[in-house]
Amino acid sequence: MSKENLRKILRERLNNFNAEEKKSKELSCLSYFTKLLGDLSLLSSDKTIGLFAPLSDEIDIVSGLKGQGFKLAFPSVNDLGQMVFRESRYEDLVEKSSFKVKIFEPRLECLEIDPDILVVPGLAFGRNGERLGRGKGYYDKYLKNYKGITIGLSFDEQLIADIPMEDHDCYLNWIVTDKEIIEV
Repeated sequence: MSKENLRKILRERLNNFNAEEKKSKELSCLSYFTKLLGDLSLLSSDKTIGLFAPLSDEIDIVSGLKGQGFKLAFPSVNDLGQMVFRESRYEDLVEKSSFKVKIFEPRLECLEIDPDILVVPGLAFGRNGERLGRGKGYYDKYLKNYKGITIGLSFDEQLIADIPMEDHDCYLNWIVTDKEIIEV
């Protein structure tokens, strides 16, 4: 199956959750995510977690991490069209209007930083660390030179057996779902 067909199927699948079901799954993901950080001895205030401001069909764990002492960083696209991460509080993100969907980014004056842990969004994930993004390539380009820990955050329904991978696609270290932690 082509990547574009797979994306269409996954978008439909994600839009079928009702609000209560989605919230329950998000809380379960957050629980597994914080367990993984503890298991890896990464529950520390000196660590920076790279997150994303979730779209309506993405998992929101940001609110669950607020007040836990982590430094947070969020993606921003610089003048060269490259994705970078900037340290910011979630509440301080600003709407970026140059994309087709409503996204939020840190202000340009926020400190550019390489997170210790990077939570990577996606439409689908595989048990071997595969990831299918939204097709723009921002994360794959960033991940090519990233040296930290990468964690894909996923509902169990987003785990797919055969994700088509190309040379430029990057594999992740861990996948966390609402049902399990998968070490790659």
